[in-house]
Amino acid sequence: MPLEEFTLILAELRRKLIYIAAVFGAGAVFSFSYLMNQVINKIKHDLFYGLQQYDESGPSGQLVDISNSLDLISKELAINNSAIAQNLTNISGEILTISQSLNTSELVYLAPLEVVMLKFKMSLIFGILIASPLILYYAYRGIKGRFRNVIHVNKLLMISIILAFIVLFLIGAGYSYFYMLPLFLRFVYQDAINTGVIANFSIYEFIYFIVMMSIILGLSFELPLVMALLVRLGVTSRQTLAHYRKHAYVILLIIAAFITPDPTMFSQVMVALPFVVLYEVSLLFMGFAEKIKVT
Repeated sequence: MPLEEFTLILAELRRKLIYIAAVFGAGAVFSFSYLMNQVINKIKHDLFYGLQQYDESGPSGQLVDISNSLDLISKELAINNSAIAQNLTNISGEILTISQSLNTSELVYLAPLEVVMLKFKMSLIFGILIASPLILYYAYRGIKGRFRNVIHVNKLLMISIILAFIVLFLIGAGYSYFYMLPLFLRFVYQDAINTGVIANFSIYEFIYFIVMMSIILGLSFELPLVMALLVRLGVTSRQTLAHYRKHAYVILLIIAAFITPDPTMFSQVMVALPFVVLYEVSLLFMGFAEKIKVT
């Protein structure tokens, strides 16, 4: 490669890196300034405060049961005597407030800069997410320009890949956030209550753990897309992976055992099941990719 061409490539790469860094920095600063408080409060509301209802054996759980019973009675009386029903509803609300005050579990910070560092790291993650479309665009331009004679990449295919990446990531992150993490947190919280200790969590460890687990599960759900791309590039074939399906299931079960926080077999199976489904979906994707390659 001539020196002049190499210099031009470095200059172009430097220009793109500057653009990516600018978008990343702007996204991180915006997230730190305007989004982090809302995101942290949302996670606290969804995954921390919701734990309190699982302390069913304690006084707070019993008061919640009484409050729910009063709500049912008030609904039955609402048709005939609205005044009594309203009083019961008010009493139910007061009992529920008392039950919440009995819960001593809290999110605490253990170092002066813990909350600031949490917001800083999360803002960096948000900056990467905001800059990712530009990164994918430059990657598409680079592949199209450098490997035009080897890999035929058209705009429609690239858009489909990006959309599939986003959809699969959101499905994986949603599965982690709305199912797997509540299951795990419920287990460790109830275990602490049964042991007789107060379940206080570091806000940094709690929030950062949830964010990272959601990202890891989101990336894990990219398996169908990765397999489809490997087939299109000729690295593997659908027939090969279909033949070794049973071996892949064993590997997926082992991976699920490592990443599942809850040690029970039921939870491990519930985590491994989506991976098995993803593997089968990957085979369908690869069959589709092979048909595109043939045509």
